[in-house]
Amino acid sequence: MASLDGIVWERVLWELSDSGVLAITLDRAERLNAVSFRTLNEVRWLVDHAGSNLDVRVVTIRGAGNRAFCSGDDMKGMEPEPGVDDFHVHRRLIRSLRALPKPVVALVNGWALGFGFELASACDFRLCADDIEVGDHRVTRSIGMIGGSSWFLPRIIGQGRALEMLMTGSHLRAQQALDWGWANRVWPVAEFHDRAAEYVEMLAGMATVAVGGYKEAMEYSMTHSLRDSLSHEYEVSTLRVKGTDDQAEGRASWLERRNPKFTGR
Repeated sequence: MASLDGIVWERVLWELSDSGVLAITLDRAERLNAVSFRTLNEVRWLVDHAGSNLDVRVVTIRGAGNRAFCSGDDMKGMEPEPGVDDFHVHRRLIRSLRALPKPVVALVNGWALGFGFELASACDFRLCADDIEVGDHRVTRSIGMIGGSSWFLPRIIGQGRALEMLMTGSHLRAQQALDWGWANRVWPVAEFHDRAAEYVEMLAGMATVAVGGYKEAMEYSMTHSLRDSLSHEYEVSTLRVKGTDDQAEGRASWLERRNPKFTGR
């Protein structure tokens, strides 16, 4: 991540572990990690660089402190800097997350509301503590959605449930979020950080290029026919996954009856 060293980080913290986990923290605990234009841009810069950095194998996003993942847009701090910011920054970040050929994990504790809920919904995995309250109540203040809820939520929990949530501004607690499929895992608060770290390390140890291929293929299939999706799967498998070091290791480990040791190459 050397190409990012010259940036002055104002709203996020980040760290790249030896195992390839790029951990991004929204660093505004005093504002329940509400996002500003600067916050959104800093996260996007990191995500975009992660795409071309072979050392990054998983990206995680979390909020600082123990009260919130992200409480949404900072209504007192969303004034754009002329010539720098605009209200397209939300969707630029969401597109970057979906285009990243690596797993993105939301580590959610406490509140994930408004755009914070959309940000978590745009991630590939949502690992949650059992104290979560998540949803988008902006409709109750006549504020529109801006981060992809109309696309993500019906695909995650179904159209009927998505309509009810978005049109009434209702929230989910931990068990309902798990039952509806919004949360991939829920753990007690006391165990959350350790259990989530174990899960993320498991993802970091997988064949990164192949995992990215599965993500891309599934994304493509959302808006294409079966015929086109089959052709796309073939292209991804033969042009990107085939011939990688990890594919060779996968085959060798199977023949030698041992667990594979993937490098992400």
